[in-house]
Amino acid sequence: MLQRELAIALRARVTWLVAALGALLVGHGFVLAVDLYTAGSRSVADSVLMAREFDPLAGVVRPTLGGLYLAVSLLAPLVAARPVAVEKERGSLGALVLQVGSPSRVVLAKFLASLAALAPLYAGALAPLIVWRALGGHLALAETLTALTGHALYLVLVAALATAAASWTATVAQASTLAIAVVLASWAIDAAEGFAALAWLGRAADWSVTTHLTPFERGTLALGGVGWFLAGALGLLALALVGARFDMPRGRRAAWALAALAGSACALAGASRVRPAWDLTEARRASLPPAAVRALRALRAPIEVELWLDRDDSRRRQVESDVLAKLRLARPDVALTAPLDDREAPTEGDRDDGYGRLVVRVGGRQTETRSTSRRELITLIFETAGQPLPDWSQPVYPGYPRVVAGGARRGMLAVAYGGVPLALLALGLAVTRPRRRPV
Repeated sequence: MLQRELAIALRARVTWLVAALGALLVGHGFVLAVDLYTAGSRSVADSVLMAREFDPLAGVVRPTLGGLYLAVSLLAPLVAARPVAVEKERGSLGALVLQVGSPSRVVLAKFLASLAALAPLYAGALAPLIVWRALGGHLALAETLTALTGHALYLVLVAALATAAASWTATVAQASTLAIAVVLASWAIDAAEGFAALAWLGRAADWSVTTHLTPFERGTLALGGVGWFLAGALGLLALALVGARFDMPRGRRAAWALAALAGSACALAGASRVRPAWDLTEARRASLPPAAVRALRALRAPIEVELWLDRDDSRRRQVESDVLAKLRLARPDVALTAPLDDREAPTEGDRDDGYGRLVVRVGGRQTETRSTSRRELITLIFETAGQPLPDWSQPVYPGYPRVVAGGARRGMLAVAYGGVPLALLALGLAVTRPRRRPV
């Protein structure tokens, strides 16, 4: 049965067209990232300290995978929905379920076929990274694999979403539209980032894909992120299975669908509360200094940080993405609150003397500061706990500036805009070419 499903998925021309378009998006992001990286690298040729700031993960890998994220979000549903949706259009899904004798086997086989159909799209994102390595660019294995793992989990989630959408709709167009609409709803949650007027929407951040994908892109393996993507995929597959049960009365199907959605929501909420994560970046640059990490973990008292900053304040974004992200790697149980997010209406112009404070509580003691310095905040935590700041020395990250110009850049452009997309189209033509039946 799986062979039949793979044929439906891989012998469709739209599969390879989507892969080629996705490769163009990824390649364009890669070229822009390398050009910016090159421009910066030229300016630090004689500065060792500035060279340490050149991080290929942030400067090349993450922008490249941003193109993959866009392609998976907007193009992958067109492919992933087909294995189920084609059967629904032909009216043959019920007969197939009767023939196989197991709706779960049918749904699982079609889901695996959807993943196989998306494999060329994912492979198109690997090619630019291989090109970067061939050009002499640096890639640390562990952190790069972590970023790729996060996007692979997102690919699985979208394939499950498209399968579920196809099980509850009648055509490929309807299934694709529904799946893309759900993805765009997640983007609406992301719109709250950095806008005080949308602080009420920020409370739904745990339901955003970006929230759980970002740690992977920064080289940290978040256990909660893995659980969130897998829980979402399993919940959507359960919903797809209910949709494929044509033998159920409508009322019963609706009840089972609601149960699947409720179970998925509980699983996703539970996964969002799982905090342990591992820093897999080179030189552990996503973490605090090793001595500080050990000392923070040795503290028995609970740690709380209260931010009196609006969402659109650049200082808050700095604190959250730098200081607090690193603090949570050392102490996943850190409690973070932002009281200004609870206001019923934004009041940017109405800021009292208490605005800008960072309140730190360790056990029963409390102190506060207005500094957003990483060292200042960690020092304050230890002072509140009655301890001195541990050794602040950190392993040196050398940085990897790289200039790609001349013939190397022309070759990069040829591969990104021509080689990879055309190779995928050629492979698609070979796979989808009609085969002559023996006479």
